Amino acid sequence: MRAREEIATRKYGQDTEEERTNAPSTGRAASYQPSVARSGGYPGSYSGSSSYTAPQASDVYSGGDRTLTIGRGINMSGEIDACDHLMVEGTVEAALKGAKLLEIAESGTFYGTVEIEEATIAGRFEGDITVNGRLTIKSSGVITGSVAYRELAVESGAVIDGRMTPLKGTVDPKSVDRYRAGSDASAMAKAKETVSKKDNREPANTESGLFSKAHTSY
Repeated sequence: MRAREEIATRKYGQDTEEERTNAPSTGRAASYQPSVARSGGYPGSYSGSSSYTAPQASDVYSGGDRTLTIGRGINMSGEIDACDHLMVEGTVEAALKGAKLLEIAESGTFYGTVEIEEATIAGRFEGDITVNGRLTIKSSGVITGSVAYRELAVESGAVIDGRMTPLKGTVDPKSVDRYRAGSDASAMAKAKETVSKKDNREPANTESGLFSKAHTSY
């Protein structure tokens, strides 16, 4: 019995070792391969990941203009003299000078003084503004203060509470009024002169005139 058990045990052990040797290695851990960084990707990128491309300067600024945007909920105060284009969506209390374009969105508010080439106001402005070019006031725009402009475009619904002064190169309303007043005065003088000349003439339809002419004819 012992001999049979030993033979069976040996045979079972051989089969077990053969099965272990010939069995497929399905549970074997995969070997680690270091990732290779892709050219043009951001630091730390790996194979299979989407590459990051830095934005070009032309995507941020157009024409090399220096643009400053004050977003919603942001308050800013001080002096602004180093930007070409100022976009106001929040609240600004400042002095703006030397810029090219000012845009005030419907949600934006500007308090202060401005000297600029062109301005578009759809929000609120309070202060003094001088526009050497075109000033556009949208239907939602509200201006309170002193405004000097060369060209003016106002949409229906806009509110202007202050003094509007056209710059040189446009028609001055005062000069127009003076011209109209002078024209009216000269016209009145000519009318009076004409009336006085008619009064000094001898009337041709009086009875004495008619009888004298009739007597002369006989």
